[in-house]
Amino acid sequence: MKVFIVTDLEGVSGATQGNYGPKISPELLARQLALMMGEINAVVEGCVRAGAEEILVGEAHPIDLAALHPAAKLVRGIFWHEAIQLRPFDAVLFVGQHARTGLDKAVRSHTGSGSITGFWINDQPMGELGYIGGLAGHFNIPVIFLSGDSAACDEARQLIPGPIVTVAVEESHCIQGAVCLPPAKVHPMLTAGVLEAFTRRDRIHPLRLAPPVTFRIEYRHSLIADEHSLIPGVKREGPRTVSYTAGNYYDAYMGGLAVLRSVLYKYDAT
Repeated sequence: MKVFIVTDLEGVSGATQGNYGPKISPELLARQLALMMGEINAVVEGCVRAGAEEILVGEAHPIDLAALHPAAKLVRGIFWHEAIQLRPFDAVLFVGQHARTGLDKAVRSHTGSGSITGFWINDQPMGELGYIGGLAGHFNIPVIFLSGDSAACDEARQLIPGPIVTVAVEESHCIQGAVCLPPAKVHPMLTAGVLEAFTRRDRIHPLRLAPPVTFRIEYRHSLIADEHSLIPGVKREGPRTVSYTAGNYYDAYMGGLAVLRSVLYKYDAT
């Protein structure tokens, strides 16, 4: 059994500051990343106990390779759409996940970038769980587990087709506020949750979006939409909004989302 773990920082317990207002100090960021490593390793440990033969961990925020669980391998510098094809994965798990942009009482909620103010796939509001989960679904891989703040867990239960296991490591209150559990409480919860997720794996279906697939993105500034509109096939929907439609999910992802790294690095506020 081969497993891919999608990691993030903003849904880690206690990592409530950042993204908005003054930048956090390097010392506070280091503490947040250390909390993230603890949660990642607890999820890896659950995969090990569930019998996973190979565990690949994707990197969205800097992972301390020296501190990574020895049973895991780090995927560094590889885009999500390439990483998900590295192996014939049997399951995808999310750890440290936050909710999508626009949700009320969701800690550090955003979708990919602070420069994105709205994001839809086939007219359904989506977040990072949606677009990465859809990518996994294109390759027939189910998302069986998610940990993060309570808003992200609610989003996962509504989106994933089947009894996905969610572990809320903090109770969302506002954009930078939550009731946070300490690592000594969180880590056993994560490991136990992963073990339960593998018992449900056969009842959880891949997330599939019916073709044709349309990605629609609303930006904070019209200049970003100007640049995205230069990509062949992109349609201008409004002053700050663009869309891209393709006959299958993967092609829509490539034209509607994967190209954004080259645009957003100039404007990204997260």
